[in-house]
Amino acid sequence: MPRTFFGPYGENNSTYASAGNANLGRWPLGHILELPDHRQYRFVLNDGTVEVAGNLYQSVASVAGHVNITADVVRAIGATAISATLNGTAPAADIYAEGTVHTNNDTGESYAYRIRRAMTAGAAHASAASAAVLTVNLEAGDTVQVALDTTSEVTLTRNRFHQVLITAAPPTAGLAGVSPGVAAVDRYYWSQVKGYAAVLASGTLLAGLPVMAGITTAGSVESTKRRLQAGGSTALVVTTGLAYAYLVDAGGNTTGMAILTTTALTTVGVDVTGGIAYNAPNMGMCVKANSTTQYALVDLDIQGW
Repeated sequence: MPRTFFGPYGENNSTYASAGNANLGRWPLGHILELPDHRQYRFVLNDGTVEVAGNLYQSVASVAGHVNITADVVRAIGATAISATLNGTAPAADIYAEGTVHTNNDTGESYAYRIRRAMTAGAAHASAASAAVLTVNLEAGDTVQVALDTTSEVTLTRNRFHQVLITAAPPTAGLAGVSPGVAAVDRYYWSQVKGYAAVLASGTLLAGLPVMAGITTAGSVESTKRRLQAGGSTALVVTTGLAYAYLVDAGGNTTGMAILTTTALTTVGVDVTGGIAYNAPNMGMCVKANSTTQYALVDLDIQGW
């Protein structure tokens, strides 16, 4: 099946019921719709609540008890399933359909495998108790490349577009796009990732400058900020009206130095109070800056597979 299809205006507002079971959509999750004006959307499943138009959505965060879990049996090269013992939180059937299982440590480490699409209920995996063995079936053709044993550690990750939810502030997982309209509970719909979109604004946006996911208001965007950190400490050095600070990136690495007047500390684009995690990537550019809590026009460019 082609990964992208070119549709007419209006298809982006369509929503769909599941195709036979709750975890099976008309198209694979993440399938791309492109309109004549090159706006792009991804096919997503909502999280069991009514979608809010113009809000930014994210993936489901990882489940701690499904990370670094130990394989329960040997899996030879060519195996079509991987199993491991869960360490908390019981998964429903097919919750990881179209997702990924990767070998993160020890024997067979460094490989990522696609989990099967749930063409029938339970095709990806059955439900399991919180401390039980979960067996996930791999997509046809995607087989184990290096044998696994009972020292192998694996991690389960849901498809980025499965049961998307309004972004936390700041987000707790990867971005899944902006809802173009209202989708009812448990519906599949098109989430916008590229091109002009009306998006909830938080704070003052500036036309022509980049935006990031909001760090104070859920589901919003705000002007991209970078944390200022003074001399490796947690406070700015302020002397005679000047502030000296280092600019750090998302990993806490120093990328430059800023010398500001104290009045500039409240300027849009500078955040001196947030943590390093607030150094979020750009996800588009503001085209028309409307007032905070209103909906600004943003040229989206949300990256991802």
